[in-house]
Order: sequence, then C-alpha cells, then structure tokens
Amino acid sequence: MAYSRASVTAKVGAPADKVWEHIGSFANLKAIMQGAISDCSLDKTGTIRKLKVKGAKGTVVERLVKYDSLTRTQIYSIVDTPNNIVPFVNYTATIKVAPATSRSCTITWSSRFEPKKGQTAAGCRDFAQMIYDTGIGGVKKKVAPKKKAPAKPKAKAKPKAKAKPRAKKK
Repeated sequence: MAYSRASVTAKVGAPADKVWEHIGSFANLKAIMQGAISDCSLDKTGTIRKLKVKGAKGTVVERLVKYDSLTRTQIYSIVDTPNNIVPFVNYTATIKVAPATSRSCTITWSSRFEPKKGQTAAGCRDFAQMIYDTGIGGVKKKVAPKKKAPAKPKAKAKPKAKAKPRAKKK
C-alpha cells in the first residue's frame, strides 16, 4: 500500500523558543491537546510515551525517533500494536518550529502513514490534521499574551446630601 501524508502549518504570535518549550517536549503532549488526551506517561528512557485518548478504549504508544533542540525538530513514530486506536500504520511524524521574526514563528506538524485495511487515505489525513490542529491550538493558548482585564470604571462619588435648613431660634 502506498504512503499517504498529512500536514498542518500555522503561524504563532510568540517567539520560536517559547513555542518550542511547549510543543517540543515529548512529555508535554497532554498539556497542549486541550483535553483530548486523558493520560500521557513516559517510560524510564523518556523515549516511549503511552497515550490514553479521552473517550477511547486502548492506548497509543509512540517512540521518539529524533529530538533536536537547535533546529527545534522532533520526529516520532507510532508503535504498531494490536490495540492501537488510530486508523493508520507505519506512522512517522515531524514537528518543526521555525522562527519568522523575533516575536513570531511557524509550526509545521506533518506525517506519513499507511491507512489500515478498511480506512481511506482521506479519512486518515483528516484524522491526523484534526490532531495537529488541536495541538497547535493548545500551544497558541499557552503562549498567547495575557490580555489585560478591562479597567473597572471608577465609582462616582455620591453627591453630598444637602443639609436641611435649620429652624431659627426665637
């Protein structure tokens, strides 16, 4: 079967190093997946992670293939197991963060894979792109500048009550 590909590229309004702190950490996937991952655990070597997807039975096991902090590149693969819940096999993905300016960057999350029997390339591509969009969206939320709360209007001073005229003494 031929390999298929999926890719999402997005601009982020934060420096590349700050973005890489979130998306580049192999152990940090749960933090950026906005509730889609219910558990993410690493083995003793830090190169194998087990993911539990919220609402799904089974796990996804991923292996870190390459990590390069200088080029801000991470390559990982899904370990094909019988209880794997993803619709593809022979999956390898690359996450790359490239600076655009000193205050912005571009994330590219791409992969190549073979659809499992009974799955379509388009369906697998849509599934992968949904994952990448969720992760990139989570990173954007983490690195977005904190918005200042709108200033509360100052309370107006209450006008002083007018004194009642005093009765004149006789």
